[in-house]
Amino acid sequence: MKAFVFGALGLLLLYFLMTWLVTHIRYHITQQHVKITLFGVVLRRIRLANIESVSKRRIDGLAENWWSTSRPTHRSLVIRKKRGLLKNVILTPHTRYVFKAELERALQRLDAPRQETPEGIPVFSD
Repeated sequence: MKAFVFGALGLLLLYFLMTWLVTHIRYHITQQHVKITLFGVVLRRIRLANIESVSKRRIDGLAENWWSTSRPTHRSLVIRKKRGLLKNVILTPHTRYVFKAELERALQRLDAPRQETPEGIPVFSD
């Protein structure tokens, strides 16, 4: 009986810990990348040159899910990549339309002549 109670409490604690960690995932747009971070540590980096399109609608196929919420229904944003095994990356920024506009602006700047700015300075952060 004790093992069952401690096991159930352990699973409950693990659930709350994972939920808390997921809510601290952040997205940053820099000059060259979209970065997915957890407490400032980069978990995933997507090159802007590798992005084919950005949409609020999910496309068929497998996807990398980088949710920052437990209910991603109306916050999901899909980045379609040109190359890679999983071509779709699903993000859930707090303000998806603002993030989508900034990402599209960064993609347009990628085609324009470059100005010298260090990679470490974020262009936009969510």
